[in-house]
Amino acid sequence: MLGRLKREGLVQLDGHKEVHLTETGGDLAAHVIRRHRLAERMLVDLLGYEWWKTHEEAERIEHAMSPEMEERLVRVLGDPQTCPHGNPMPTKPLAQVPRGDTATVERIPDQFEHEPGFLEYLDSQGLRPGVAVRVLGGRSEEPIRVEVGGTERTIRADCGQKVWVRA
Repeated sequence: MLGRLKREGLVQLDGHKEVHLTETGGDLAAHVIRRHRLAERMLVDLLGYEWWKTHEEAERIEHAMSPEMEERLVRVLGDPQTCPHGNPMPTKPLAQVPRGDTATVERIPDQFEHEPGFLEYLDSQGLRPGVAVRVLGGRSEEPIRVEVGGTERTIRADCGQKVWVRA
């Protein structure tokens, strides 16, 4: 299994044979965790399960959940910020926010903090943790049009994967 994960670019082995998630692996893991926690919320909030009975059932649901079901659950559940156990919903990259939606900048992952000039660039665009952003347009590999503090801005395409938000 580890070999398969490595071939798929999800993990790397360091010189001490320790396993580390790649950026892609971390994104995928966060996505699965988000679906798991949404499934737990659905079980408690919509189906009346006891909060302490949800984990195993959610493990079965998380892998079968379609993107449409995920979106509908977020809408029906009111975009919950935690699972029934109090754990926060993982954030997602800005690039995954649909056009017209607003999200709050939650974090800049560690690996990008050290990129020369990146944090200063974000600051010059008004993007910092806690700031609300409305996505106006843009696609993969294209600059992203956003509204920050009532001002429309066009930001670099790489920000879509480097700025993580909470819807």
